[in-house]
Amino acid sequence: MNVDTDTQFAYLAGIRDFVENKKAYLQTQVGNPEGADKPNKKYYDPRVWVREGEKTLAARVKVACADLGNVGRL
Repeated sequence: MNVDTDTQFAYLAGIRDFVENKKAYLQTQVGNPEGADKPNKKYYDPRVWVREGEKTLAARVKVACADLGNVGRL
């Protein structure tokens, strides 16, 4: 197990999945499947897609901790 590489890939996976799922919202600042005049800021704001990477990274760290037997220890 290489925790560093695994967490890097997990972080990427969260961002990649967000971009794939929201592709139609990331093409322009205004205009998306919900309407030509609908803004897209809440999709292209880096805080949104970075958070998705953080969530998948955190989930991978939980798995690594369980695999290494350090869950519930100080």
